[in-house]
Amino acid sequence: MAFDSLFTGISGLNAYQSQIDMISNNIANVGTVGFKGQRMTFADMFYQSNGFATKGPTQTRGGVNPQETGLGVRVNSIDTNFSQGGLQTTGLNTDLAINGDGFFILRNTDGSGLPLYTRDGAFSLNSQGQLYDPATGLAVQGFMANGNGVVTPTANPGAINVPVGLQMQAAGTGAANAVKLGPNNDANFDVSIGGSLDQTQYAVAASGGSPVNKTVSTTIYDSLGNAHQATITFTPAPPTAPATLPATVNNPSGTGVAPATAWQYTVSFGDSTTATPASTGFLFFDANGQFINSSSSATGTPVHAVGTAASTTDGNAIAINGWPAGDNSTLATIGLDFSNMAALSGSATANVISQNGYAAGTLSNITVGQDGTVTGSFTNGQQKTIAQIALATFQNEGGLHRAGGNTFEQSANSGLPQIGTGAQGRFGAVIAGSLEQSNVSLADEFTKMIVAQRAFEANTRGISTADQNLQTVLNIRASSN
Repeated sequence: MAFDSLFTGISGLNAYQSQIDMISNNIANVGTVGFKGQRMTFADMFYQSNGFATKGPTQTRGGVNPQETGLGVRVNSIDTNFSQGGLQTTGLNTDLAINGDGFFILRNTDGSGLPLYTRDGAFSLNSQGQLYDPATGLAVQGFMANGNGVVTPTANPGAINVPVGLQMQAAGTGAANAVKLGPNNDANFDVSIGGSLDQTQYAVAASGGSPVNKTVSTTIYDSLGNAHQATITFTPAPPTAPATLPATVNNPSGTGVAPATAWQYTVSFGDSTTATPASTGFLFFDANGQFINSSSSATGTPVHAVGTAASTTDGNAIAINGWPAGDNSTLATIGLDFSNMAALSGSATANVISQNGYAAGTLSNITVGQDGTVTGSFTNGQQKTIAQIALATFQNEGGLHRAGGNTFEQSANSGLPQIGTGAQGRFGAVIAGSLEQSNVSLADEFTKMIVAQRAFEANTRGISTADQNLQTVLNIRASSN
C-alpha cells in the first residue's frame, strides 16, 4: 500500500535528519577543546511478511524463500570517537593535555557531589590556590605531597592546592636535613667540586719554581639562610727532599694506587666565619691525572672510605665556627666531595658543581611533569613536589554519558573508573602548556553531510511518489463516478 511507502519515507527523513543534526554538532564543536566527535549507524526496521519460507527442499520442490517487505530505517547507535586529538601549544603552565587514554577528574572543591571526567585541560589557579576548571568551578582532583615532597596515590583523590607565596625555610650547607651529595653509595657530602687542576704547575713547583695556584669561590649558607663567600685555593704540594710521595694511597674502595701528584687545598672566608681545625687537606692523583683520595696529611693517611661520612681526619671536611651571626659556639661540619676532580695538563678548570645549602624562598611558579607531578619553583632556586594530578580510565569509555560542558559522567555501562597517574599503564602522559584540540575532521564531516542530505532528499522523493500513487487511485475513483 502507498501508506506503507509514506511511513517508510518518514522513517528515512527522521533518521537522516538525526544524522544531519549530529554532523552539525560535530562541525559546531570543531574548535572545542578536548571535544570527541560522534558517529551514527542505522538499522532496518520491522518487516511485513508476504509469504513464509517452506520447511526446505523436497524430492520434487526446491523450497520457497520468505517474502518480506521492509518498513523503514531507524538510528541504530550513536558512538563517541575517543581517538587522540591534536595538541596545541599554549605556553601556560596550567594548561594540560593528555597524550593517550585517560580523563582528568573534576569535583566540587569540598569533595562533595559526583565526579565529572574531561579531556579539556584549560585549568587555572583560583584565589585560594586551588587548581580548578574556570568554566565549571570544579576542582581538579589529585594527590597532595607530604612535608617531604612525597606523593602517595590512593583510590580517593582530592582537590589540589598550590599555595603560591608559600615560604620555604632556609637550609644550611651541611645541615642534618640537607640533601646529601656525592658519588653512588657515598652520598655523604655537602659541596661537590669538579674540573681539573693544571698538572704542569705541579711540575713547576717540583722543580723549585713559583707555580700558579687555582682559586675557586662559592657561596654557602648558614642555618638562617645567610650567604657566606668561601674561597678554596689549590696549591701544588710536591714533597720536600729527602721526603717523597707515598708509594701508594688507598682509594675509597681500599685499593692502593700509586700517586703522581699531590695538591693542598685551603678554605677561607671573607667575613667573620672561620673554618677550624681542618681548613686544609691534601688531594692525590695518579699518573693519568685521576683522583685517588683525600687526606689531612701529606703522607696519605688516613683516607676516606666508601660509605663513610666526610671528616676532618680524612681531609675532606671543614668545621665551621661562627654560624649563625657570629656565634662561635655553633659548629657545623661541611663535607667536600673531590671525586669529580682531575689533574691534567692544560688550563685549570676546577669549579664548584653544587652545594646543598640555600636561603629562604617563596613559591613563585609551578611545572607539571608527564606523570602529572606538580613541582613548585621557589625564588631561592629550589624545587619541591607539591602534588600529583590523578587520571581516570574506564573499561568501556564509550559507555560514558555526555554531561555537557566538555565533561562526561560514569554510567552503568561504562564501568567503574580506574584511578591512577600519568605515564603508566593505560594512563596517558600529561603534557603541560598544551591543550588537546577537537578530533573532528571537517573534510570527513562535510562528506558525510552531503551523503546524508542526498539520502534525505531521496526519501522525500519516495514520499512524493507514494503521494502521487494515492492521488492516482483517487482520480480513478472520481472518473468511475
